Amino acid sequence: MPCGEYFTSYESRMGLIRWRTQRIAFLLALPIPLLAPFFMSGSLVSLFTLIFIFTIAVLGLHVMLSYAGEIVLAQGAFMAIGAYSATRVIIELELGLLPAMFVGGLITAMVAVVFGLPSWRVKGFYVAISTLALQFIAVQFFFRRREFEVIHGGAQQNLPAEVGLVGDFVTIGTATQEYFVALFAMLLFALLTFNLSRTGYGRMFRAIHENDLSAEVLGINVFRNKLLAYAIGGFMVGVAGALFALYIGVIDPGFYEIDITIKHYVMLLLGGMGRVWGVIAGVSTVELLEHYLLDFLVANFPEATALEPFFFGIILIVVLIVEPKGIMAALGQLKEYLRKWPYAY
Repeated sequence: MPCGEYFTSYESRMGLIRWRTQRIAFLLALPIPLLAPFFMSGSLVSLFTLIFIFTIAVLGLHVMLSYAGEIVLAQGAFMAIGAYSATRVIIELELGLLPAMFVGGLITAMVAVVFGLPSWRVKGFYVAISTLALQFIAVQFFFRRREFEVIHGGAQQNLPAEVGLVGDFVTIGTATQEYFVALFAMLLFALLTFNLSRTGYGRMFRAIHENDLSAEVLGINVFRNKLLAYAIGGFMVGVAGALFALYIGVIDPGFYEIDITIKHYVMLLLGGMGRVWGVIAGVSTVELLEHYLLDFLVANFPEATALEPFFFGIILIVVLIVEPKGIMAALGQLKEYLRKWPYAY
């Protein structure tokens, strides 16, 4: 606790912004993301929009894995379901982006609950296999088959150049407008995830994660809470899929292969499991590293651009060797060192 500050109530102890230095830092940092797109190049605006979208998706994985302890291998399928559902709402019903995001998230949550039903009898990697089955059923079969076009509208679809937020109200069509939509959606879900861990449901998720048998002995309905975690996480990933469809302007099953699931796991593990700030740090680090590493290779070693995944993988291995618990753990150690410096204790 910083010198001269102390808590006088439980509410102040549990506040998201507890210290005077945190409040000052928050007020100083708040205008940065709001003003940044007006001073950045178009490519950077697009990059940060993608970071915000993937942050929402990884937050959904964070709820299912870090909170409830459920291994999910269907991030690509969840995003595809959200994207195709939202596209149908936008193109066929013309209800606008916000209703499309909600419908995409809701349908994804329902599918996530259905494929989470095996958690009633099995757990761990056995449940992961059921979600992996969803990945192959949805991406490799369902969205590629013409027989199901009456449901999903076709394997390849183009979104309109401009989409209203609700109906035709406040159209979204430029990169800057997409940036702000993704930013506010990310902030909303980050705040909800922050507070979820502080609620009774969040504490039950944690108990199930640590030891589901002990949680059941304590009176927690383990199966119901696991399905609730699938629903919340699936909703977030589905919304991210809807925003991703708007971002790229076209949907195709090839965009939602298993590699996007692996990438989201890398982001979560690199940032640090169990922390919302770890999700944000992990997604930002991976995307910025990929972007600037590719730019560096193109500018200096054009013939080596095909080796970009190799160099990227080597960097990730080194980072995880140095700090296996992720970036946030490393930053925590640095903060503790600076707090005690120049003393050793």
